[in-house]
Amino acid sequence: MDIKQSILSMEKREIREAMVEMEIARKRILQPFFQDLGLSPGQPRILNRLYEKDHVTQRELADRCFMDVATMSRNLDRLEEAGYITREKHPDCRRSFLIVLTQEGRNRAAQVSEDFRLIDERIWQGLTEQEMTAFLSCARKIINNLSIDSEKANIPRE
Repeated sequence: MDIKQSILSMEKREIREAMVEMEIARKRILQPFFQDLGLSPGQPRILNRLYEKDHVTQRELADRCFMDVATMSRNLDRLEEAGYITREKHPDCRRSFLIVLTQEGRNRAAQVSEDFRLIDERIWQGLTEQEMTAFLSCARKIINNLSIDSEKANIPRE
């Protein structure tokens, strides 16, 4: 490995570690907000997505929250027990239900949405619009790279 490859390898490692550190720091800030609301991990995202648009199927909600259907189902059971959502029969499909916020759920989701907004302000403070756009572009490319089917990814081993 030449010096240029070695430097590039170190930079990639630093970027990877920075991404992990960024996510850990974000979770460390968010967790107390949502614990105070009595929500477990994953539930704030669900409530936030439902606040944006409810009357959706479990599958659609799972896709919007980047969760598998089984995990979504467990979270929805807990949110239903807490009185935040109801499952209504789908008018077009007898085997499907629509997930709907209750009034209590809508109130809780409004708090969650505001908490996310406050955290977003903290995350992006001091960054220019150009920096945020560049970051988003890089993040989308990385997400696309990671979305490739693992069998087709053909990741070389060193």
